Amino acid sequence: MAKPEFSGPADVRRVVKARWAYSHKGDFGCLLIVGGSDVYSGAPALAGMAALRTGAGLVIIAAPTKVAGIIRSYSPNLIVHSLTSDVVTSNDVPKLVHLLQRSDALVLGPGIGLHSRTKRAVPLIIESAIGLRKPVLIDADAIKALGRTRILKRANAIITPHTGEFRAISKINAPPRWRERLPICMKFARQFSCVLLLKGHDTVITDGRRVRINGTGNPGMATGGMGDVLSGIIGTFLAQGAEPFFAAAAGAYIHGRAGDLVQAEKGFHMVPTDLVEALPNLLRKYDRERKC
Repeated sequence: MAKPEFSGPADVRRVVKARWAYSHKGDFGCLLIVGGSDVYSGAPALAGMAALRTGAGLVIIAAPTKVAGIIRSYSPNLIVHSLTSDVVTSNDVPKLVHLLQRSDALVLGPGIGLHSRTKRAVPLIIESAIGLRKPVLIDADAIKALGRTRILKRANAIITPHTGEFRAISKINAPPRWRERLPICMKFARQFSCVLLLKGHDTVITDGRRVRINGTGNPGMATGGMGDVLSGIIGTFLAQGAEPFFAAAAGAYIHGRAGDLVQAEKGFHMVPTDLVEALPNLLRKYDRERKC
């Protein structure tokens, strides 16, 4: 078994891109986020705003008709495309393929829901990412909608379940402590050729060979929407060309550190947008300017 290491600043430095005077938005990745439903309009917006604060050059959100306008109203910084129905369906795949062709990575799942038509669409969207050779982060209800978990073997994928979502796809009750969950996580990642980030107080990140344990974060982060912020952070690094394992390790560290900074100021009384606003001051120490 690989010797586990704790995620830290070195992981962040590995994935943060340097900028130079002639940089343009295309140099820093275009991230496509697919999600949202009549119940969860905020989730894709949180992921998108986190991605922009992490440094994505462009963020595009594709969301169902009913919530697309709501998401637009959250921030003028978000580019939002309306899909064909009130939920994500297989009819949306052609439009999503078009958007994927223009994007560098996909985040699939924030707020997407488990409508029967959405459950049929999720594997088709992942197949599209595979065909276009785009890395994909699969989160939230998109994990439960995977159906055939073996599709992960052909995808360049990060999967970010909490314990319940992991149980839904693996039939395994993962224990809370990292030393006990580590062999389970490594076996799953090897079996399905993916990067697994199993959320929890002891978050484990592994590709089946390498391991990071994330020690940042606090109980105040146990509230809805925090995982969407994490997806936006990791998705940015994927869109900027980072290897999925290191994108996940760096993202978990940054996400937890942002939560710790907010906790120092507000105690456990935090909301996901607090983390989004904490990202610039946290990440500025990793800014690098490249000489011409």
